[in-house]
Amino acid sequence: MNKLIAILTFLSFSFYSLAKEAPKENGFQITIQLNCKPGQKYYLGYYFGDKQYLRDSAFSDKSGKIQFKGNSALEGGVYMLASADKTLLFDFVVTEQVFTLETDTSDMVNNMKVKGSKENDIFFNYTRFTSKMGREAMKLESMMKTAQAQKDSAKIKELNESYTKITQSLDAFRDTLIQNHPGSLLAKIFRIMNDINVPPAPKDEKGNIIDSNFQYNYYKAHFFDNFDWADERIVRTPVFHQKIESYMTKLTPQLPDSICRSADVLLQMAEAGKENFKYCLYWITNHYETSTYMGMDKVFVYMVDNYYKKGKAFWLDETLLFKMKDRADQLRYNLIGNKAPNLTMLDTNNVYHSLYNIKSKYTLLIFWDANCGKCKEEMPKLVTLHDELNKGKKEQYFDVFGVSLTPDSKEWLKYLREKKLKWLNVYDPNNETNFRRLYDIYSTPVLFLLDANKTIIAKRIGIEQLKGFIADFEAGKVKF
Repeated sequence: MNKLIAILTFLSFSFYSLAKEAPKENGFQITIQLNCKPGQKYYLGYYFGDKQYLRDSAFSDKSGKIQFKGNSALEGGVYMLASADKTLLFDFVVTEQVFTLETDTSDMVNNMKVKGSKENDIFFNYTRFTSKMGREAMKLESMMKTAQAQKDSAKIKELNESYTKITQSLDAFRDTLIQNHPGSLLAKIFRIMNDINVPPAPKDEKGNIIDSNFQYNYYKAHFFDNFDWADERIVRTPVFHQKIESYMTKLTPQLPDSICRSADVLLQMAEAGKENFKYCLYWITNHYETSTYMGMDKVFVYMVDNYYKKGKAFWLDETLLFKMKDRADQLRYNLIGNKAPNLTMLDTNNVYHSLYNIKSKYTLLIFWDANCGKCKEEMPKLVTLHDELNKGKKEQYFDVFGVSLTPDSKEWLKYLREKKLKWLNVYDPNNETNFRRLYDIYSTPVLFLLDANKTIIAKRIGIEQLKGFIADFEAGKVKF
């Protein structure tokens, strides 16, 4: 699946073609007068989610001018100019499609002059102000170290008050910018950055809190109040991804059903902007499909069933869509919480045995190969665990249904005789059960832990983890 996601990533967010013709009516032309040496290579990059991508490249001319052109309009957002070695020189905003930025290498931000872009006028006014505040803060930091070394409490207090004034000045500047330029991209970035004010939890007549989860629920429900989802520029900013990730991984309990509910809420809002929706759907699908936490494949299957199959992944071609559907179908049979598909296989005497006929409180379904190095390490551990868990039990507590994938059955039989495995050992020489697809078997060993009803309660778990997992399961600590 990682290969599939890599393909999706490449197709969805790949570099654009580097067209150099003069822009047509819907094209772009960004001129940067940098007063640099001629013949130097520069890159036009942009933010997308939590990454940066290259959009174009150009060489400086004799006058130190760099020009990026294209016949298609640039998507709005925060862009960057980078040097040939990919060093970031400065950020700027793309809303207008034709504009000029003029500066020099001595101080690119403070010497910046903007022509033809109101958005960049706003952007660089702010960056100049933050640069000034930053220099003042660095001076205070140096003075603070001296004051702390001298244990000068009066000076420390004075410097802390100065720090507070800088913070207040920055907050006031942002508030004024939002008020004066509410539709600007920078204003929308600031609103996204602003945290939600959560009211106190309601109390009863005696002053007791009525709902202990009120503030959490309020905060989560209003987390995206400051988002303008219809503005597709926000996905191309450094703040967008952070908020999406926080909502999905920190505010949402990391249980598949909870994650799916949060995904629905988020994607319903994101539908207001196609690019915002595209990123959110892609990120949620990729993040949980590649998760190392057990059971998160259920999220992938849910996303495919409810979004990809319903045609909402508008950017995918039929080939990739088919692969995603097929992958979801492979996973859905063996999701945690589902009843394990039954397997009826031959034992060493060519007698058929059914997985469902095993009567024990827990059944470990293990797919293994007698030639597999990892299997040879794990099987002795399983023998010890099998004896330990069943010791002193009147009825079978823990049993094993061992499915051999050993290509040569003689090697399998030899291993069984030597190691004297004390459970039912079976194989499927004619592939009558389609077990590889039902259980997504592409390596060995692979383990599935089943309860008395043959419901899958753990999968792809290590043998050394089984005892602790069973204890947690019986204590009610395992949720899925």
